[in-house]
Amino acid sequence: PPKPVQRFRHDFIQNPTHVTVTVYIKGASKESCDVSFEETSLSLDWTISPSDSWQLCFDPLFDRIVPAESTASFFGTKLEMKLKKASAGKWDALERKLDEKALDELTEEEVKRKRDYYPSSKAQGGQAKNWDKIASELPEDKPEGEEALNSFFQQIYGRGDPEIRRAMNKSFQESGGTVLSTNWGEVGSKKVEGTPPKGLEMNKWSDLHK
Repeated sequence: PPKPVQRFRHDFIQNPTHVTVTVYIKGASKESCDVSFEETSLSLDWTISPSDSWQLCFDPLFDRIVPAESTASFFGTKLEMKLKKASAGKWDALERKLDEKALDELTEEEVKRKRDYYPSSKAQGGQAKNWDKIASELPEDKPEGEEALNSFFQQIYGRGDPEIRRAMNKSFQESGGTVLSTNWGEVGSKKVEGTPPKGLEMNKWSDLHK
């Protein structure tokens, strides 16, 4: 027999550590919904009115979750249930077939195969693509010249502590972009004077518009 029409739509997105299930139910609230996170299942019981309710259940989930680190968030037109994966990895679906292994039951080779090959890579009847192998064969673009210098400074700023970042910001701004220091002890207590390239003269912006 045909499956009954689903009253309310749902979908899910994921990253390596979480799965977020979104159910599009307008007007649902924490008081009217009972969300249950179990290690291998997720269920929702929504009391719409005294004479109407709606249930949704995923059992078993594709893999185990951590109930204590899973959350439900209510918005005006939807409910988002964020599930913490017990094992990092890609889920092929929300529910696992009864004869299908959970991720933590797979062998090391099976895990590697699941990571390297994705169903979408077999479109049009083609061969599955090993994306790790393809990525390793792509030529690496290395920055040169000014781009390389900017990239180097960005790495210093990104990895630096708050004092290094303050020193870089203060020295660059006060010197008109001619000095870049990472030593807060040196630049923190005094104004950083601009140092123009050899043969050039340093002018203030205000002097140029007199």
